[in-house]
Amino acid sequence: MNPDERRIMTYIAMAHGLTHILELTYAAMLTRIAAEFGLRAVVTGGIASMFGWAFGSSAIPAGFLADRLGSRRVLVYAFGGSAVMAVLVGLSPNAWWLAAALLGLGLTAGLYHPAGISLVAQGVRQRGLGLGLHGVAGNVGQAMAPAIAIGLALLVDWRLAFFFVGSLSALLALVLAMTRLDVRPGSETVAVDAAEEAGDRSTKEGNRFFIPLLLVYAAFIVSGMVYRGAITYLPKHLEDFVNADFGGAFVTVALLTGAVGQLIGGSLSQRYRLEPLAPIICLLTVPPLVLTGLVSGWALVVIASVFVFFYFAAQPLWTGLIADYSPPGAVGRSYGFSFFAGFGLGGTGGIIAGVFVDIWDTQAAFLGLSAIMSVSFFIALVLWLLAERRRRTAPTHSS
Repeated sequence: MNPDERRIMTYIAMAHGLTHILELTYAAMLTRIAAEFGLRAVVTGGIASMFGWAFGSSAIPAGFLADRLGSRRVLVYAFGGSAVMAVLVGLSPNAWWLAAALLGLGLTAGLYHPAGISLVAQGVRQRGLGLGLHGVAGNVGQAMAPAIAIGLALLVDWRLAFFFVGSLSALLALVLAMTRLDVRPGSETVAVDAAEEAGDRSTKEGNRFFIPLLLVYAAFIVSGMVYRGAITYLPKHLEDFVNADFGGAFVTVALLTGAVGQLIGGSLSQRYRLEPLAPIICLLTVPPLVLTGLVSGWALVVIASVFVFFYFAAQPLWTGLIADYSPPGAVGRSYGFSFFAGFGLGGTGGIIAGVFVDIWDTQAAFLGLSAIMSVSFFIALVLWLLAERRRRTAPTHSS
């Protein structure tokens, strides 16, 4: 990477990591918050889903703003707002205040993804590697969140964790406000294969990718449901079936394997076509997710890590396909729709998992999430078949 690309990746890595620290702090503190306010699992899951809906809903305006104002300015707004909202979460006197403050935190933190990812897609020549490194940073942030939050909660209480991440958000907003980040001219248009590289993407060609783009959005919804349910209840699951006192901290181990998965997924997406890779990785994700709902003890930490590895290995593929199928000049808003699908509509996974936990336990919740995850394999398979049909019917361009 050249100096401009390294600068982009450095700041985006910090921003993505902090975004997921903000996101996962509530899940890491779930047991303590529920105990203080006397909340049932369906309520804590509902609050998590509400956060997810807000997190995803603001992705749509963030995508349009990124295309219009530039990614850097949107990132400043995201972390400045998150700083205020995280402090308000920490000041919560009751469950209603907590829910409202987390709703606000979701709206502000949700501005990040369309702006951050479009900046990587447009500013880094090795897009697959850039998206993989971007994902690694997010997983490192997710992995740090339980350790930071639980450590601060043990020292003082859960509120200190939100004050701390709020301070980090304010600092990053200030740094980004004084930083210049450039993208390459004309980098929004990413060709899908050699046939498209040879000519302009006409309206007719753009329509060819309408159905595949909708399928990728559908995959984001399914994947987002699994993500929201798993990320909300994995700390509690590990506390219930590994160690009651600090089992939740082992989420850090699992999420660090997700960082490796992001890097490998990004590397594979640089070397191979994305459509054939997607169903393979989706299929490999289902068995360890099933086993996460069946095993207990230290084996659970291992198998949960395997699930997280494959789940996040697929993320650079899906985000890369969004860039491939997006119309020219609409990369940011396409990512906005995709993250609305994943974090917003997919946020219902928190409620679904919470209902399973209330009726049965966290093991039942992960078995239910396994059934949802299997749908992504069939979506990826259809996407691959459509890509093969396009390749067979694509006109041959002579030199």
